[in-house]
Amino acid sequence: MYTLNTLIPAGRARRTGVAGALALVLGLAAGQTFAKELEAGFVITKENYDSVKEDTFEKKTIASMVPEKLEWMIKNYNLTIKLAHSKKIEMDPKYVEWSKKNVGTVKFNPADRTVSGWQAGMMFPPETIKMDDPHAGDKVIWNLRAATYGATMDLRDIAWAFLDAKKGYERVQAFQSRRYYMEGRLDGGPITVGDGTIAQKTYFVAHYPQDIRGLGTFSVRYNQADSKKPDDSYAYLKSVRRVRRLSGGAWMDPIGGTDQLYDDWDIWDAAPTKYKSNKLIEKRWVLAIAHSPEMSVDTSQPYTEPQKRFPRINMSEAPYFNPAKDIGWEPREVYVVEGVPPDEHPYSKKVVYMEVDFPRPYLGYALDRKGEFWKMFIFQNRPDVGDDGYKAVMPVIGHIIDVKRGHATNWSSNMKSNPKGVKETDVSLNVLEEVATGTGK
Repeated sequence: MYTLNTLIPAGRARRTGVAGALALVLGLAAGQTFAKELEAGFVITKENYDSVKEDTFEKKTIASMVPEKLEWMIKNYNLTIKLAHSKKIEMDPKYVEWSKKNVGTVKFNPADRTVSGWQAGMMFPPETIKMDDPHAGDKVIWNLRAATYGATMDLRDIAWAFLDAKKGYERVQAFQSRRYYMEGRLDGGPITVGDGTIAQKTYFVAHYPQDIRGLGTFSVRYNQADSKKPDDSYAYLKSVRRVRRLSGGAWMDPIGGTDQLYDDWDIWDAAPTKYKSNKLIEKRWVLAIAHSPEMSVDTSQPYTEPQKRFPRINMSEAPYFNPAKDIGWEPREVYVVEGVPPDEHPYSKKVVYMEVDFPRPYLGYALDRKGEFWKMFIFQNRPDVGDDGYKAVMPVIGHIIDVKRGHATNWSSNMKSNPKGVKETDVSLNVLEEVATGTGK
């Protein structure tokens, strides 16, 4: 017997039909990519990104944890991402306790975007941040005022490496620096130091190379919720051995010829009211560096061996400014906030990716005045225990990358929280002069 419209016997036709169906299934399978769970240690590269972006890690797709600009860095600047399992970070119990107290106590005033009633801890804990709140972006940025560093921040061994995407390492500038918080202090002493009019004081003094040794800055940020009073900023000029006051717009100026603005310290340094608007775009997961290795600067190595002295930056391969390949990137839940700076600011927009559980920025980018992608910020962070036992979370390496000109100035520091014995008077204009001239600490 023969099948209709064929010259193939029926039995043979059945066999052929089964074989054909099997071949069709196998053919479809061959054309499909089945998602799989990647293992810790897997390295995402430009070559494999498209083939693994639908795969998962900790049950989240890679594509869902790589924001657009981070993907751009992978494909255009050879950024690699080594997967690491996420680890819980515990903030200091005192910080947590004060954050809980702030619920219902700290008030946000929509009329002028200011806050009141804050003393210490996170102003607006995550349970109070609502995605449908038009002021949520301001609240997330206000949380940065309650820094996770502790009461005093010692930017130990901090140095900026100047790096070119084609030529590699250019030079290094090393500084001594400290920041002393005058409010929100949880070191066992007064929560507020002084009369409450000053928020923080910071000094930077260069000590390497010799031609910039002694140059320094000192700044005072005032405790004004509306940010109308500008920071007081001073520069020590070694050529005339004098301190000179800087303009009130110094907060948006570059730091000593680097690619980084003062406003880019910790990705976002300005109070939210200095920006025209801050919008909470979304809450999502990203791959970020939350547990950078313990040593950021190997002080046993000379400045003439930059790769050895700054081991967490990959200076051995182009583009010479990415995080080292062995650094682990882990899934972190973040808020994404888009800020619009004032018209005189170099940026037209800044976006930051900040930890949900505590105010810690991991990633960010900025657009120039034409709305084009200009700067990429990748910050390495790690938990730290201060000399007094305070549990802090610190930025220890900042990759500030000018993607348009292919250049970066990355800073590295063995950052330390609450160094023993530091007093308010140790971070002052007088100390700036003493350190700059070599007559002080």
